[in-house]
Amino acid sequence: MNEKTRIDPDARLALVLLRYSTFLDQAGFARTARISPSQVSLYERGEGSVPWKVLEKAADAAGFPRPLLRPLVRAIQSFRLACKGWSRIRGLLLETLVSGLIEISGEVLNLVGTPIAVPQPVVGPSVSDRDVAQELWLRMKQRTPGQRRALVEEVEEFRNWALSERVAEESVATAPSSPPKALELAQLAVQIAELLPGEDWLRCRTQGYAWFHVSNAHKASGDFGDADAALVKARTLWAAGAPGKPGFLSEAIALALEAKLHQSRRRFHLGLQRIDEALAADTGELKARLLLNKAQILDALGNTETASAVLREAVSYIDEQQDPRAALGVRFQFLLNLCLAGRAREAAPGLRVVRALAEKVGQGLDVSRVEWLTGKIAAGCSQAKEAETAFEQARKEFASSDPPLAFDYALVSLDLALLLLEQNRTSEVRPLAEQTVNLFRRYGIQREALAALQIYCEAAKREDATVELTRQVIRFLHRSQHDPELTFNGNEPGTEGQR
Repeated sequence: MNEKTRIDPDARLALVLLRYSTFLDQAGFARTARISPSQVSLYERGEGSVPWKVLEKAADAAGFPRPLLRPLVRAIQSFRLACKGWSRIRGLLLETLVSGLIEISGEVLNLVGTPIAVPQPVVGPSVSDRDVAQELWLRMKQRTPGQRRALVEEVEEFRNWALSERVAEESVATAPSSPPKALELAQLAVQIAELLPGEDWLRCRTQGYAWFHVSNAHKASGDFGDADAALVKARTLWAAGAPGKPGFLSEAIALALEAKLHQSRRRFHLGLQRIDEALAADTGELKARLLLNKAQILDALGNTETASAVLREAVSYIDEQQDPRAALGVRFQFLLNLCLAGRAREAAPGLRVVRALAEKVGQGLDVSRVEWLTGKIAAGCSQAKEAETAFEQARKEFASSDPPLAFDYALVSLDLALLLLEQNRTSEVRPLAEQTVNLFRRYGIQREALAALQIYCEAAKREDATVELTRQVIRFLHRSQHDPELTFNGNEPGTEGQR
């Protein structure tokens, strides 16, 4: 009997079993195993023989050891015969077991050249666990939330402290675009941490780390009460794990997430305290991002000069090759702060690098914002024509985004209004103000920012909008991005000569 005939239909059932063990549908499993989706469907319907190479690919996709494939096929064969009531089933099962054990031993010896090791007790955490965690995450990421939870519940391999850390990292990356998904991932990180084998300190420390991310996901959704409650739990568990060997999970990241929540809750001085603690705990990898966060809190407090000094320090720590996104954020904010402080000429030499980073990151929004910054620098350098062209282009791009970027649109429109007022083109300011308020009403979410824009619009209708009032509103909007509850009182600090 040739091999192809011998392994069917048992190989077909083995293929089905392997796919179901991954919780993937036919298309997802086919991609993972690098098999044609139509072929998987054909094999499972029993309309074609399953080649052994296909079965090996399926085993690899499911994380099933290849040496166990033949015993699996034989076990399925025994199962089918038992279903038929075959009288010699006991003998066959024994034969299958013995031959399977012999074959496994031979295959493993061929693979590793050493006897089968006795199972070892759970060992402490290791940096190499992160390599394993990345592989586990790749096996998890294409599955549904329910399937991920089931994997953690049913497969001990997925109860790994570094996998909890990796899933938490994914939660942070997802939070700005999809807070619900970020919360699901953070809660998965908690589940993994709760089921960790080994010592209590590692379980507590990992749970605490995961709960910081749950707090961050609630913050991203605007659920600040839940965010504060999660933070209390995070700090308690984090502290409980401190007596062990806590260096495997980043204290700097935990403190930075807490600082962002304090900032959102307008607890600015507590936020600054946590950022300074994070900077002290950081080993260097997060320095630029932490300094950027610190500058944002200082901006919310209206301390633009100190924020600019912090950003200048941050520039020296950024790695444009390893983290172009952070490099862009730091450099962009630094140049913007210089413009807001009336120092556009100092910002001009850095524009080329920022534009190159925006193009490297590859998102249209970043390029549009650099166009807006180009206008601010041109206006501050008395290049009115170039500034107007850049502002109009940025306005068009912000308005045509889906959905329109109301806040960015408002800021660039006010910059254009300021440019027009400086040229005594007062009548052109009213339509700009009305368009901005209408768009903000439809898509904006900050009540206080809208109130400030409405005040400005009323002044523009009366042709009473002045250069100083425009600067006041511009400065207010920049601060309110980091402090949405800030109230406009027409007395914004640091506005002299700003762009």
